[in-house]
Amino acid sequence: MNYSEKSFSGCIFNPLVKGNIIEVYPRLNEIVLPEWDRSELDSLIRYVILVYDPKSVLASTERDLNYRKSVAAELSGFDMNDEDYMADIYNCTHEFLPELIMKFLMRFIKSKEWAAIIIVESCFWESAKKLLEPISGKNSKEELEAVQKKSAIKDELDKDIARLDKYYKAFFGEDEELLMRAKTRVTPESIAKLK
Repeated sequence: MNYSEKSFSGCIFNPLVKGNIIEVYPRLNEIVLPEWDRSELDSLIRYVILVYDPKSVLASTERDLNYRKSVAAELSGFDMNDEDYMADIYNCTHEFLPELIMKFLMRFIKSKEWAAIIIVESCFWESAKKLLEPISGKNSKEELEAVQKKSAIKDELDKDIARLDKYYKAFFGEDEELLMRAKTRVTPESIAKLK
């Protein structure tokens, strides 16, 4: 899908705006610490808005969090060939990305429910990935422990789904149509079925 600056006009700050995003939107300085590397800040802020602003078209149309992150990374201008750096971005292990995300959510989005949705969705997919890994161990005791861990993760997935339902309802209130659209985001597969 092709995105333009107009596609993100509903965001609190338009992540595809021309120029340095902090110069265009000086209020963003409120979430930036002076010791952070300025050379990467523009792309990081754009990425955070693209992925985590609830009014971002990516947040409302891309159900797959990993795909949403990759599209956001491309739109943000990251060097997609730097695999180690991109892994830090996608896995949220970058030096100050987690703090930038939380500052953005706290200062500008101001919704504990939306923050919870973001966090629980991320945990859900991390857990699902763990469940897909084969059970292994050096001996039967380690294999049994691995099976028990997977069982606990499966139980947690059900709880995460219930949590997400609760948070979505709290965030979207009585707007059932908006709630259903958010929970069943448009995917390329669902669009293909309409044709």
